[in-house]
Amino acid sequence: MKRTLLLLACGIAAGAAPADEVLVGKFERARELLIDDFEVDSYSNWIVEGDAFGDGPAAGTLPNQQDVSGYRGRRLVNSYRSGDVTTGSLTSPEFEVRRPFIAFLIGGGRHEGQTGIELRIGGKAVRTATGHDSEELEWSSWDVTEFKGQTATLRIFDSATGGWGHINVDHIVQSDVAPKRFDLEHRLAEYRKSPDYLNEPHRLQYHFSPEVNWMNDPNGLVYHNGEYHLFYQFNPAGIIWGHMSWGHAVSRDLLHWEHLPLAIPEEDGIMAFSGCCVVDHHNSSGFGTTENPPMVAVYTGHGHDKQVQNLAYSTDNGRTWTKYADNPVLDLNERDFRDPNVFWHEPTQRWVMVVSLANEKILILYGSNDLKQWTELSRFGPAGVKDKPNWECPDLFELPVENENSRRLWVLEVDMGNGAIAGGSGGEYFVGHFDGTRFEAIQDSRWVDFGRDFYAPVSWKNIPESDGRHLWIGWFNNWETCLLPTSPWRSEMSIPRALTLRRIGDADEYIMVQRPVDELKSLRGSRLQIAPMSLTDSQKPVFATLAGNSYELQLELTPTAAASGVRVCVGDGEFTEIGYDRARSAVYVDRTLSGNTDFDARFSGRHEAPVPLSDEKVALRILVDRSSVEVFIDDGRAAISDRIFPSQTSTGIELFARDGSATFSDMKAWPLRSVWHDR
Repeated sequence: MKRTLLLLACGIAAGAAPADEVLVGKFERARELLIDDFEVDSYSNWIVEGDAFGDGPAAGTLPNQQDVSGYRGRRLVNSYRSGDVTTGSLTSPEFEVRRPFIAFLIGGGRHEGQTGIELRIGGKAVRTATGHDSEELEWSSWDVTEFKGQTATLRIFDSATGGWGHINVDHIVQSDVAPKRFDLEHRLAEYRKSPDYLNEPHRLQYHFSPEVNWMNDPNGLVYHNGEYHLFYQFNPAGIIWGHMSWGHAVSRDLLHWEHLPLAIPEEDGIMAFSGCCVVDHHNSSGFGTTENPPMVAVYTGHGHDKQVQNLAYSTDNGRTWTKYADNPVLDLNERDFRDPNVFWHEPTQRWVMVVSLANEKILILYGSNDLKQWTELSRFGPAGVKDKPNWECPDLFELPVENENSRRLWVLEVDMGNGAIAGGSGGEYFVGHFDGTRFEAIQDSRWVDFGRDFYAPVSWKNIPESDGRHLWIGWFNNWETCLLPTSPWRSEMSIPRALTLRRIGDADEYIMVQRPVDELKSLRGSRLQIAPMSLTDSQKPVFATLAGNSYELQLELTPTAAASGVRVCVGDGEFTEIGYDRARSAVYVDRTLSGNTDFDARFSGRHEAPVPLSDEKVALRILVDRSSVEVFIDDGRAAISDRIFPSQTSTGIELFARDGSATFSDMKAWPLRSVWHDR
């Protein structure tokens, strides 16, 4: 019996099922009748009319078409032959209606009566469905109980010739139950059988990534009952942005992550945009008990041409979530009102929320006693970098000042989707004071990260006092160049970072210091020491390969040359250069020759952080992970985070000095084990 149940859960036909009955996905373990899966190169007995559908099912995306995803197997019906201008139809052989539901995966254009699929009985259309102006196929179904026992045909049609004038259909079945909207469970089950599971050439090996599909901003970071929770913006339907829902993973060490089921899905036309999660220890919300305090997610509901703030709660350590029946809890009838970040403010004994009026570059602070009723406290902005398009994903928190006893200051961080220091997305932060009602900056804003690929960082809530650190993580991507050349997933998170403040000189000026979490050291292999050396107008290889391009490298550089430093992922004409430019007093990452840059004209380039030399030296801590570089400068005073896509054979490391001399000292390296296969 156990064996049979396992096979059913995995969607494999078990026992002596009739030849035409198969299990498709996990529709509550229901048996289904397959009408057609379009996995052969012809339409068999279907009647083809016109030229839109070609001679047989398409092998995925067609020329000049956006990425098609969400179909099963290798093929699907796709009427984008020669673009949207072609028309035609497919009519199935006759079949008997034997189940209460007919279900199918569908995408393409939303044109009622022009693009779609219909059920025909007695020569008449009795059910019809169309696409949703998306290349991501989703489950749709008809209740056909009233037609049981009757003879029917299916007709897939495309008579539209304008925009989205095509239809995508796959995997048509008769079923006892209607399927869930997204085919995520089946896709995950298939992917987990892959020999490349979590080990594709560009898959980061000690950074978090989703198993499949699109991911962006981290959300709802919270520590609870021994687990670090990482929620994130996730598309359960495909590998491009859309259908925003909350994905979910947990870890006990910030490194080894367990993937969990979808937490907060898009429903009823409302996407679950970014937000936060708190542990309501006093049960002020009434969603749990004081003995079992609820986790409460506060997130933006996006839909119906506006953005509002919603609640969901969990009383089982985040494994299942219930949306608050009286959502929304904040509604300004605004189209760009998003990304709430909530924390408990002990001195005023209330919850505080900071949320963005994005296009106005204004942050609103609210207060609440129960997470349900909110009162405006104050506003901040516009401020900071001028002439930027928007503000979003704010975070407000308190940090200790290094080497100043118990002194602490507040930091307000906020992100912009475009126009950041390295181009595209990035964040800025303000240092100041917060009295429970109003935040007041005491200095101009500074950039969070000087690379192109660190965005929307979020802090973990509820870190135990015994730990004492302030931890955050960011999206390792950039909205301008986000369609990275990876599959079946897209996007990763940065390494988790611990934050402090550091005073600059004698002035009342502070910088935010970021360091990789200490837990990273647990992944280190044997240390490799490199003898000190000097170079003049030359380069010197120090390693031919190191742990499949997943490693940590540290060195101290005395840069008297015009430019000097280290090159990583070195191969035939490829390298990523990390160096110090004396004329510009800056550390830089140059990914011009880093490998594949052709997927976006804006990807190639050089990104630099202004760094004055201390004692004519600069210390570099470099994390390389297959398709990423994170550089932490002078014990975290600045960071540069960049994605790269080198060839698999580009594994070398070399030192260089250009137009002068440089001395390299205190050089050491460690291979870093994979968190996906280190179990």
